[in-house]
Amino acid sequence: MSGEVYRLEGIRFVYPASAGAFTLEIDSLRLEAGDILALAGTNGAGKTTLLTLLAFLARPIGGRLTYRGEDPWANEERLVAFRRDAVLATHHPYLFKGTVADNLAFGLRIRKIPEAEWPERIDAALSLVELPGWEKKPGSRLSAGQAQRVSLARAIILKPKVLLLDEPTAGIDAGLGLRLEAVLREISRESGTTIVFSTHDLSQSTRLADDILYLSEGRRVEFSHENCFSGTAATDGLRSWIEPRPGLRIVFPGEARGHVTCVIDPAAISLLASNEPPAAAPDGNLFRGRVTRMDLIKPSTALVRVSGVLTYRVVVPVGELAAKDISLSREVLLKFRPESVRIIES
Repeated sequence: MSGEVYRLEGIRFVYPASAGAFTLEIDSLRLEAGDILALAGTNGAGKTTLLTLLAFLARPIGGRLTYRGEDPWANEERLVAFRRDAVLATHHPYLFKGTVADNLAFGLRIRKIPEAEWPERIDAALSLVELPGWEKKPGSRLSAGQAQRVSLARAIILKPKVLLLDEPTAGIDAGLGLRLEAVLREISRESGTTIVFSTHDLSQSTRLADDILYLSEGRRVEFSHENCFSGTAATDGLRSWIEPRPGLRIVFPGEARGHVTCVIDPAAISLLASNEPPAAAPDGNLFRGRVTRMDLIKPSTALVRVSGVLTYRVVVPVGELAAKDISLSREVLLKFRPESVRIIES
């Protein structure tokens, strides 16, 4: 299935001053049926705001947003229909009073789906999120992870044209998260459902999405949000540095002053065993930490999280991990050249 679903051009949305006057600006974005888009960025980057716009629950104050070639806000009746096409599952889901089945039946009732179809659709949706037989469980007694899965089932059961998911696997264990990713991929491919999801997990973005939209402070940026640090810059005239933590410097070329935000490409960082002497420490960008997570993002490539005073993500060839005896919970050194530090805001 193909065809344009969303087109955004010069979009601008501003929250009122009482909410911090946050501004979201998207220069252009086009999504087709069956596309899967990941929204990546730190907290406050604008991911949830963009999902709200795509669900037609908020209206841009500038620019043009069309859905299947139409202005969603041109006609009230069409707006209601479009809101039913695009289903949003929030990060902190609100479950209605009653049972899990009551929650899943709510949208079916609103859409006037014949009651004879409800049991089969409820059973299928709960099976997809690995909660079969949970129809009679009280929604109020579910854990956060279980509520998240019920929220996802409540969205899937409606067979929407668009699924908008705010951190859909947050609070869910890694193994189940991977299986839910497979479910979403299958829904997209078989039904032509367009899926837009937010995530803090770069490896999930890489596995699941066809494309990734990186956001920083309400704007599209060219860089990943991984290894993104801010601080007040100091300089000696030839090079500059920030201290994201007192006494800990990230050094970069050139002269900079004032507030600076920088990113370091995970592929530009070298990982060393903690007992391996670093060759020519690169002007201070040498840090110690412990491996706290390892994800396979390609058959030959791993994304490694190293946690210390700062937390870094590092892209490492799988063969290099074994050669350097780097494994989960091991102490490691990481280094990167000043030229690898990219300034995105100053």
